Amino acid sequence: MKKDLLAEVLSKHVFVTVGCTDPVAIALAASRAYQEVPGRVRSVTVTMDRNIYKDAFSVGIPGVLESGMDLAVALGILYGEPEKGLRLLERVEPSHLAPAREFLKKCPIRFKVAENVKGIYVLAEVETDAGSARALLRHAHDGLVEVTRNGERVFSLPEEAGPGGDGLLEEIGSLTLEEMAGLVAEAPLESLLFLKEGVRMNREAARAGESSPLGLGLGRRLAELRESGLLCDDIENDVRQKVAAAADARMSGLNVPIYGIFGSGNHGITFFLTIGTVAEHLGSTDEELVRALALGLLVVGLIKSNTGILTPHCGCSVAAGAGAAAAIVRLYGGTVNEMEAAVHLLLADITGMLCDGAKFGCSLKMATSSGVAFQSALLAMKGASVPEKNGLVGRTLAETMRNLRVITDPGMAGVDRAVLEILTGGEDQGDC
Repeated sequence: MKKDLLAEVLSKHVFVTVGCTDPVAIALAASRAYQEVPGRVRSVTVTMDRNIYKDAFSVGIPGVLESGMDLAVALGILYGEPEKGLRLLERVEPSHLAPAREFLKKCPIRFKVAENVKGIYVLAEVETDAGSARALLRHAHDGLVEVTRNGERVFSLPEEAGPGGDGLLEEIGSLTLEEMAGLVAEAPLESLLFLKEGVRMNREAARAGESSPLGLGLGRRLAELRESGLLCDDIENDVRQKVAAAADARMSGLNVPIYGIFGSGNHGITFFLTIGTVAEHLGSTDEELVRALALGLLVVGLIKSNTGILTPHCGCSVAAGAGAAAAIVRLYGGTVNEMEAAVHLLLADITGMLCDGAKFGCSLKMATSSGVAFQSALLAMKGASVPEKNGLVGRTLAETMRNLRVITDPGMAGVDRAVLEILTGGEDQGDC
């Protein structure tokens, strides 16, 4: 077992982003390509996998509180700072909206769906009066693997050397829960303490969502319901409220930084705020909190090794929720068997939750997932478990993961196509 595996996970799959990672990835590719041929833009074509297309379609763009993949491209080209990676749009502000709209009137942008690709794929092709350039992202939202200018390669990495393409997920997928617990217990405390910042930063996003009428406004409304006594003022509803409020802020396009995990800011919101809020109520020490977070991250990695980074089902439920459930058991001092039971309980409950794109409504699913994660942990600590062969739950966690892999693909392989048809009104996305 690789002893530095946990350190690699923390380095490669915990990150800070501003804005939803899917339109930001589109903006990043377009911005990086334009950087090679600055000038008057004649045309832009962006080709992407179905999941990126689905998740970028309706979500707010950071800084302008409006949505649209074309707007993401325009802002990326006009104002993006590609050297900042997923934070390239952090300086975008409402005054940039009018120039971006004017840009879109003059520059045709075409979006296409790439068939027969596995994992994240975003290819931006930009033509200007200075020439043409292409930038390709693979396997991760910031996974730049190739840049060309006028047909000549100016930057390249083997796809397996880029973020998410290095076999790290497969390595996580080979671990048992007991081995994960061992890695976490042995990790130097100082290497984990930065994870507290994920709780703090995402909590700031929740405060922003609670104080302004953003997105669906779910966080604010849940707070009002708690204050009125119509909802209990308990740990579970506190968790759900904070997660929903942060999602409201992020999905609306408010320019707030988020600690994300495994390619997703919403995963990070669900994960850090669920675990962090429970730890706050329990009075957990910093060490108890960060070791629980580290364990949860490995569980999320285990799920992702079987489903992929982007999925037809809601990753905030299936992945981030499962990791949070196991982490909460650890916070309560539970055993590895109880952690496994908590993961099984959650998967048996909400695996079928559909991902129909990133949007305001994500706050509903994220709040549900955080509540179920907390509930599953408590039920597991009370001795509840799902018997094998009750649906996708197997005799062991490894068997359940194999079943989840089949459910994801081929089981739900047609879901993303159906969702795209609904979002686009059946229009052709220019498959290639």
